[in-house]
Formats: sequence, structure tokens, C-alpha cells
Amino acid sequence: MANIYVMELTLSDVAHQYVRSDRFVQQAVARGLLHGHRRLGRQVTVDDVAARSWARSLGRGRVWADETAAAALDLLDAGDTERLSSSARSRLRSRLRVMTAQQMAHALGGLPSWARYRGTAPVDAERIGPSAASDIDLGLVGGKDWMTFISVEDLDSFERDHDVVLDADGNLGVLQRDAGTTRRSRVLVDTYLLGDARQSAAAAAALEERAHR
Repeated sequence: MANIYVMELTLSDVAHQYVRSDRFVQQAVARGLLHGHRRLGRQVTVDDVAARSWARSLGRGRVWADETAAAALDLLDAGDTERLSSSARSRLRSRLRVMTAQQMAHALGGLPSWARYRGTAPVDAERIGPSAASDIDLGLVGGKDWMTFISVEDLDSFERDHDVVLDADGNLGVLQRDAGTTRRSRVLVDTYLLGDARQSAAAAAALEERAHR
């Protein structure tokens, strides 16, 4: 059965659903941690996928700098990295071994700039998260997802060049991210953030297995 994602949430809805204060959610939007879908007067609304992804990456501590994040993904992929000093690599490896998927997602910055559209993904677009993960690899048996997830280098250019319409109930989720960043560990992190409950749980288990080895 297809996974259906349909809902536009007010910030109060998000606060209630994820047991946070209205102020906490408002600050997340202001800091760019929770990406608002649109603003109507003083009202900001968020699509449910973005809200759920934000909740899955909530955590304490600093977000990793770009080089540390890249090194962490190297370690998750191959168990080794040429980045950082030897002492910094050792500390990062030790840290990863005790981290949960939620803590990793938080340290990696959670969901980057995001928009949701009604339209068709370009054929050459880079698939990410649940649209790139193999259900077989995750140990799942499932049908075709209702949403497609892709990444582009610039959301403004994407909107200008393709026949899509911003829609909080849309079938196309798009992250703004540099090209060429798809790797197995990143696919798992994105699947943990963006997938349905089964996909997210399976991706979390796979991430933690990689991190704790």
C-alpha cells in the first residue's frame, strides 16, 4: 500500500503534536531549523514531512562543522577517513559508537533547506532518502511510495526551470544541497528523517549498526 503524506500544520499544531511549547517551535522556524512552507500574514504553516523530520533530529549539543560531518559520513560508509587529525578522528569514532540515529541526525544538521511541490521530478534529478534507499537493503517489503524525494543545488532555480507548484500536500519533496553528495550513509540519514515510520526505524537501525561497529 502506498504511503500517503498529506497535512499542513500551523506552528501550534507542530508544538502540540511533538509536545513542545509554541515558543520553542517559533524559535526553530526563526533559526532556520524548521522550514516553513508559507507565510500568510502572521501565520506560518509547515508541511508534515518537514515537521516530522525536524522532530526526529531534535537534540542537544553543537551541529558538526562541514569537515567533521564529512568525516563522520566517511566513517559510517567505510569505517575510516583521511579527514581531520588522528586525534580528532579517534574522538569522532568513539563518539559515533555511542550515538543514536537521532543524535547523528542532529549533529549532521537535520533537514536542510526544504520545499514541497506538486509536480513531477526531473528524470535526471538526484534521488535521496526513501527514493534512493532499497527496501530490500532495509529489510522491508513495501510498495511504491506516494512521494518522491530529490535534491537540487538551488530551490529558486528549480522552481523557475520546472513545472512545479509549491504545495504543502504535494508529492515532491526537494532538499537544497550541493550536487554529488549521495552516499550510503547520507541516504540512510535522509531516510531516517524523511521516511514513514517503518522506513525511518529501519534506517535508524542500519545507521546505528554502522556507527557502533
